[in-house]
Amino acid sequence: MSLVNLLSTGPGTFVYHILVLLMLEVMAGIVLIEWRCTHNPDHRRILWAFGGLLGMRALLLLGEPLGPAVIAPLLSGIELASLTLLGWAFLAPLLNHRTRRGYLLGGLGVTFLCAVTFLPGWYSTLVQFPHLLYLTFWQQAFWYAVSMLLALVPVLVLLRPRRRERQWLPMFGFAVLFLGFTTLCIGSLFLTVGRFDISAYTLIGVGRLTTLLGYPLFAVAVHRIALQDRWAYRGELQDASEEALHQTQELHFLVEASRTIGESLNLDTVLHRLVESTTMALDADRCAIFLINLDQPGTVALVAQHAPLQRTERPAVPSTFPLAEQPTLAYALKRRKQLTINVGINDPRLRTLYSLLGSQEAGPTIMQPLLRQRRVLGALVVGNDHSQRAFVPNEGRLCRNIAVQVAAAIENARLYRDLEAQTRQLAESLRSQKDEIRQRAATLESITAGVIVSDKEGHIVIINAAAERILGTPRQRILGRSIECLMNHIPLVTTADWNMVAQSDTPLETVFELGSKVVYVNAGTILTPAGDHLGVVAILRDITGEAEAKRSKSEFITAISHELRTPLTAIRGYAEALSSGTVGAVSEAQSHLLKIIRDNALRMVSLTENLIAVSQIEKGFLKLEYGETDLRVPVDDVVRSFQNQLEARQLEVSLELDDDLPTIEADPARVRQILNNLVSNAVKFNYPGGHITIGAKPLREDEEQPPTCCSIWVADTGIGIHPEEQPHIWKRFYHRASPLAAEASGLGVGLSIVKSLVEAHSGRVWVESTPGVGSIFTVLLPIKRVQPISD
Repeated sequence: MSLVNLLSTGPGTFVYHILVLLMLEVMAGIVLIEWRCTHNPDHRRILWAFGGLLGMRALLLLGEPLGPAVIAPLLSGIELASLTLLGWAFLAPLLNHRTRRGYLLGGLGVTFLCAVTFLPGWYSTLVQFPHLLYLTFWQQAFWYAVSMLLALVPVLVLLRPRRRERQWLPMFGFAVLFLGFTTLCIGSLFLTVGRFDISAYTLIGVGRLTTLLGYPLFAVAVHRIALQDRWAYRGELQDASEEALHQTQELHFLVEASRTIGESLNLDTVLHRLVESTTMALDADRCAIFLINLDQPGTVALVAQHAPLQRTERPAVPSTFPLAEQPTLAYALKRRKQLTINVGINDPRLRTLYSLLGSQEAGPTIMQPLLRQRRVLGALVVGNDHSQRAFVPNEGRLCRNIAVQVAAAIENARLYRDLEAQTRQLAESLRSQKDEIRQRAATLESITAGVIVSDKEGHIVIINAAAERILGTPRQRILGRSIECLMNHIPLVTTADWNMVAQSDTPLETVFELGSKVVYVNAGTILTPAGDHLGVVAILRDITGEAEAKRSKSEFITAISHELRTPLTAIRGYAEALSSGTVGAVSEAQSHLLKIIRDNALRMVSLTENLIAVSQIEKGFLKLEYGETDLRVPVDDVVRSFQNQLEARQLEVSLELDDDLPTIEADPARVRQILNNLVSNAVKFNYPGGHITIGAKPLREDEEQPPTCCSIWVADTGIGIHPEEQPHIWKRFYHRASPLAAEASGLGVGLSIVKSLVEAHSGRVWVESTPGVGSIFTVLLPIKRVQPISD
């Protein structure tokens, strides 16, 4: 009893708290070690609780500096807070998050509230009674009562159904603390009411001794939790080790299978090696592979089988059979999932399959479809028809992994077979293309015209021998150069934009002089059937001889025309003088003959003027002598010059000249030539008794603005022109196919000259015609001279 009574006094109280502190330190150390090993969140929570308990208990070491006025309520508050933290540490797994947080904050809040409330009262009482013990003060009994209730709550919670077995020790620990605080509360009440006998102090000592016995139970509980976690961890490690061993074995087998697949691309060899390896890896009685026959839909073929306990390991040739004869296999392929049948010998679903495999008995079977990108290639079948051993889940998983390898091997072998066929076809195609390329190259080199080809970037990639000869440059200096750069360094007769050629579908035709040579160029875009631009091809042709002949012809025509103009002018003048009677009287017959001479002289003058104009246009030497031109003058001259022809063909002429017809800036002689050719055509292609209208008027874009152009038209009631023939009438030497055209004489250059002369004046000319009704030729000339745009 002396030890019990010692715990009720001042030094004994200190020893009591030191012992509790040591036990808490031991428990905190156990939990710290366990948490560092497992990182269990429960251990971390208990570690936080015991750390808080140690921190609060360490304040007791400052008891002397704090003094009795503070240490006594602080000690009771520490007891209450310790119970709160212990309850939170062991009850947290049984409570939800909100209840757990409310329990912790509520207990600590009550502790803090009591300490703050009781401290002033105890301080004032201690001032009045300096030697009064806190143990005999009423606050101590209240503290013990609250501690008793906090110890009872975990006991009630841990007694709930569905408790875990390892919670019995904490429950007993809290029960012992409840008994201890109950005894302390009774003893404190005795001292509070004034009973200072030995029994009251004995109850205090017994209560503290009882609470001391409760803390080791918590230490044992913590140690037991740590041991259980260690055993669970050990079991998990053992299971993980066994699983890792199985996975290593499976991985080793899969690596071997991959090596087997990689050693050969022959499908038959690979599949037979795989069925042998699979039989050994699964310790099975047999393994077979079926493949869907692509040539015969609805059938499968047994392509490989290995059965160590059977003499015939595989058929001499693949056995092909309808899939409908094997409903179980068909069902597995339709499901696209593994089918495991762990049944006995007499399963009717498997008899036909094992009969096909050469066995009289059936047994546990795994049917694994071979899938490749959701396509069913066949099935892997593993059976234990002799041992009747059932397959375990790990073996099914290994079969699924093997099926991936087998499907890949089948796909690779088929791809290799297809690749070989495609390679052979490609080789044959390449040989054919090489022959075709050689033939095309020989043909290209044999062409007399020069050929230059550029890619879509404009760099020259092909040039033949004729182009080398025409350009006078070896192909090594031309290949790789820009075609635009090459052609722009050559003085072209017409300006050519090679960028526009590459972007346009319209071919370019031009001529350039290279030294003493004259070269004709025809360039166009290379297009694919889809319309994609691949580059530009240019055809060069040496037309030096043709150009020389054309030049000689043009010079000859010009010379002859100039030589004919002088005598024809004299003949015309003399004929007019004779017919007018200025040199003497002439008879009517003579006058008629003179008119014929005069008309033919005029016709010959018109022909010579047209020939001279054609020659000048071809040479590019067409020049205009601008002057103030009154359109009435050339119109009247032309009508008078055709008077005899109009009368001979009984044609009527009417003039529609606007009263406000302005004077235009133009070449009067060329305007007369334009009207002469248009009226000549109207006379030639008009029916006898027809009508010709010659008109002119100014055109205004705005009624308030002065006119900018003048419109001249020549209309006839002749044979007309068919729409498909109208684009060709502006070409030189074109003759229309009609009875009147056959009767009409001429060179066929009149309208081409009209077009050139009108365009030289910056004007336009067009025709509106209806076959059998007539034609209207309209010329649009600017009133003011259009100055050319200088570069």
